[in-house]
Amino acid sequence: MTFAEWLYRYLFGEEMAGWDSAAVYPGPVWLEYPPAGPGQHTREAYGPERGM
Repeated sequence: MTFAEWLYRYLFGEEMAGWDSAAVYPGPVWLEYPPAGPGQHTREAYGPERGM
């Protein structure tokens, strides 16, 4: 299995790293970008729903 396939399965809730290791979080993907420099604010971005 390639790393990409493993990551895909892990993020969609399959137990790929042992018992009770699923990482399922409902809702859209949420990204938080740290400030790029002094005096700038944190930027948030929301992705599409995960299709669950």
